[in-house]
Amino acid sequence: MDEFHTDQYHVSWIPAVFQLMKGIFTIPGGFALDIFGCARCLRAGALVVLVCSALYPMAPSLWWLASLQGVYGVAYNLSGIAPCIVFLTSWFEQQRALAIAILTTAFSMAGVCFPPLVGSLIQHHGWRMASSLGPVLMVFLVLPLAFLALRDGPRNPSSLNFQQSLRLGAVWHLAFLSLYQLYIIIALLNTLVLYLKTDVGMSVELCGLYSSVVFQASIAAKLLAGAAMDSRQALTGMVSFFVLLIGTLLLLDFAKGGRALTSNHNQLMAFAVIYGLGFGGSYSVLSAKPAKMFGKMDDFGKLQGFFMLFHVIGGFLGTLVTGKLRALTGSYTTSFHIYIVMAFMACLHYIGLELSKTSRELRVQVNPERL
Repeated sequence: MDEFHTDQYHVSWIPAVFQLMKGIFTIPGGFALDIFGCARCLRAGALVVLVCSALYPMAPSLWWLASLQGVYGVAYNLSGIAPCIVFLTSWFEQQRALAIAILTTAFSMAGVCFPPLVGSLIQHHGWRMASSLGPVLMVFLVLPLAFLALRDGPRNPSSLNFQQSLRLGAVWHLAFLSLYQLYIIIALLNTLVLYLKTDVGMSVELCGLYSSVVFQASIAAKLLAGAAMDSRQALTGMVSFFVLLIGTLLLLDFAKGGRALTSNHNQLMAFAVIYGLGFGGSYSVLSAKPAKMFGKMDDFGKLQGFFMLFHVIGGFLGTLVTGKLRALTGSYTTSFHIYIVMAFMACLHYIGLELSKTSRELRVQVNPERL
């Protein structure tokens, strides 16, 4: 902020532009995946990220940084998690959910490992030097893999297209599940440390411990849920979303009838573990379920882009509403009650998804002896 002589509000536009452009280009990105193929899109996205990461350390102004973040947002729809899921779907069928769980876990591990490294570089050498790490990783790690190792897998054509899929109740259950879940996850992860520090009065080190427990539990749950999804889809999904609901409830002070938030450290640690398990398990389920149900579609990339749009909307609304309610009420109580409602609605939508005609037909195809 000091270098560009600006304030926190204008700095906040940098991630906001990324989220905005990512949201706008989710569905166009899905169309690109189906037209050009995943491998080409992943390579194109990697090249765009390389150029942007090379220009980032040379940015002369805040708006230059915001513009580059906007381009990053577009590139994310070509080389982010959604295109990678579509790519894996073309190669894996028997253990598709486990493969996707490993992928999402790798994304989580990057989020755990890189921030401390980048933070240390910023502290000792400045943000421009830290930003120079990006193009180095792209040139020596990402681009060789993208151009030498990636090949689109075989596809088994399905008679269902994108327009027809939008008429299915199962698709809308998945869409709203995406919205509810990302509303809870993004907003709560963004506010957890702030809540623990300002409202509970924990030290920064202790806040970091609780946040770390959430991420460690989520990583374990992603792998467990991914492995279980290949054989026990309905049970894994219901357990994951129910655990997420229990996790959101553990933030309440039950001695006060749930009208206030707890400050009990033992209960907050239980929340960190159980919420982390619910967050990781439900995220793994929601990442794999569309691929398990619609992975044979020729238009699966478009459908994945459609679901990613609801991901972005949920995360954006969760962050916006939580911050606004905190400013209006002076506490996170109302916001955290909304998380409980969202988790409950997610459970209902998952039940609706498993009871939908599409899910029943798929279960019959997998186990025809049940007829």
